[in-house]
Amino acid sequence: MDEIIDREQRGEASPAELEQLTEWRRASIANEHEYRRLVRMLGVTRTLVSSLRAAPPSAAAVLGRRRDDAPSTPASRARWIPWLIAVGAAAAGVVAGFVLPRANAPAPSWGVADVATGAAEMTTVQLGDGSVVRLAPSSRLRVTASDSAREVTLDGRAFFVVAKMPTRPFVVHTTAGNARVLGTRFELATQEHDLKLVVVEGRVALTTSAGKVEVGAGEQSGVRDRQTLAPTPVVNADRMEQWVGKFLVFQSTPVRDAAREVERMYGVRVVVADSVISKRTVTATFTDQTATQVLDVICSVVNAQCESKPGETVMSRR
Repeated sequence: MDEIIDREQRGEASPAELEQLTEWRRASIANEHEYRRLVRMLGVTRTLVSSLRAAPPSAAAVLGRRRDDAPSTPASRARWIPWLIAVGAAAAGVVAGFVLPRANAPAPSWGVADVATGAAEMTTVQLGDGSVVRLAPSSRLRVTASDSAREVTLDGRAFFVVAKMPTRPFVVHTTAGNARVLGTRFELATQEHDLKLVVVEGRVALTTSAGKVEVGAGEQSGVRDRQTLAPTPVVNADRMEQWVGKFLVFQSTPVRDAAREVERMYGVRVVVADSVISKRTVTATFTDQTATQVLDVICSVVNAQCESKPGETVMSRR
């Protein structure tokens, strides 16, 4: 039925298919809800595709681009860099800001590339290992190839969601010092030889030529005049990254936990009514999407039924 709905929305369905679709919608309320959900998703997808029809620049042009040359374009502008799963809101496996799992995906790979943002631009970078970086305006991220480690260089401000890989640390190099993690969420902001670090989840080891400090979840630290600062508590550390906008990253996250994140982000109630569904996992990245769009994709990925009720959405088994 999905293919018929797609053809109907494109105006290509035959009279017989339209009649079959009408009968299917009338058969149950659940079918009508499913029809509307698919129409919403198809509408979002086509809106994105229509904005990406221009041919991408060559890899050489992107890799050679300097930050001060970066145009001040909207954050949704696509950047085409071969080693990335996704940059911004357009690349293989991305639909309207959602990074979906791909069947038979190749092994994660790193490369060498620069991603830069203009003065009025933000972009989301999804790396080959599953880590995601939200890059603030007037910032630059450089990724270097390595078989044994994951390394990036940051100039500016970024929010990191690092995929957990115990044998391969993730290192962020800056002019002020280096941050080393195994899997966590944190924000880094650099300015010449100073640095600010806020840790939302996990632990980050911050090092300079003068010393080292470990910063835990709910703490902040930094570097000032090349000296590391003692960690101090942060109230509501998970809300300090509000500049990133509506930004959710799930990495093999159980549905029950994903539902809580959606509730926190959007202020909506999400009920997972089935214990089997609650244990299924979702891997996806959402940037500036509505709660309805996020829940529609989650339900589709884990094969759940989403039913909207006054004041809440209920997720159950199909």
